[in-house]
Amino acid sequence: MFLQLIRKFISRRSDTSMRLWKILLVASGLNLLFGVGFYFAERNHQEGLSFIDSLWWAMVTMTTVGYGDYFPQTFAGRFLIAYPCFIVGIGLLGYLLASVTETVLQRVSLKRKGAMKLSNKNHIIICNYPSLDKVTQILDELQANSSYADKKVALISNELDELPSALAKRGVLFVKGLPTSDETLYQANVTECDGVFVLPAVSGDPASDAQTYAIGSIIELIEQETGTPIKTVVELVSSRNLRMMERAQTDGIILADGINERMIVQEFFYPGIRKTFEQLITSREGSQFYIHETSLQSQRFVEVQIATLQHPVNMQLVGIIKNDRHILNPPKDTLIDAGDRLIILADKAEDFLSVERDIQLKQSA
Repeated sequence: MFLQLIRKFISRRSDTSMRLWKILLVASGLNLLFGVGFYFAERNHQEGLSFIDSLWWAMVTMTTVGYGDYFPQTFAGRFLIAYPCFIVGIGLLGYLLASVTETVLQRVSLKRKGAMKLSNKNHIIICNYPSLDKVTQILDELQANSSYADKKVALISNELDELPSALAKRGVLFVKGLPTSDETLYQANVTECDGVFVLPAVSGDPASDAQTYAIGSIIELIEQETGTPIKTVVELVSSRNLRMMERAQTDGIILADGINERMIVQEFFYPGIRKTFEQLITSREGSQFYIHETSLQSQRFVEVQIATLQHPVNMQLVGIIKNDRHILNPPKDTLIDAGDRLIILADKAEDFLSVERDIQLKQSA
């Protein structure tokens, strides 16, 4: 009956954290109660017994440790104090362990079902789940880059009821909900993430572009409201929706439409060229393209190109971006103006910094 009253008090209208605090409060109160009872029952029969010793006895008895350094020797101490202490201690300990286990299992279940608010920072967010293969490929590319290898990845999807085990094993976080909802994006802690990938809800379906546009626009509004830059890259299914997507002012747009058709023609002209393109667009091996914001204004492109070739680091200067125009192999008399960016083929993005420093040193000498 006494145990039932305790459990009723602990569980009544209590969330998990409040329940644990109540358990600790009840345990502390009972420890004090049994300690006081033991002290008054045994103090005249055990020489040197102090109140602290009695509290110690009550604690080791309630937790079923039972060191045996103190034990009741009187009838009152054994049957009026120790017996209730045994029973209540075992019951309370079992209830505490059950509550902790329930809390842990509930938390794991909520994480798998995407119902928890993320507190992670500098993580990557992937909106939508077109397929396991597509998400896995993105994870592989991110983890192949040393700067992103250790970053957490969070998946937002309203189609999944639970995170697939293959992604859970890789440490992917999950938020269930519509990516078009700012509430869902805030649940994924979008304002403190390191970037967002927006994938088509259904691969190959041009109708998915409308949702992609909505997600990009909402992220842009959050960016304006909070003053926090959020790097966002989206994938469009149809090139017809490119102008619409540009209005969302996302940082990057990838078009799946027409790439395979152009690639198959190039493969027809030059069999095996596919492997060259695959190597250039992957982070997993070899050199790749980088865009570098340079400070080499008023320099001729060809002069910087020659300096790059003569430098010990393995890299190539292959193009320039002027006023959002991407020009590969530009004319030799092209001047690098303020705001221009260089397209570099290198093993690491920072390799070009040494070339830039050498050129600037020669200019100042």
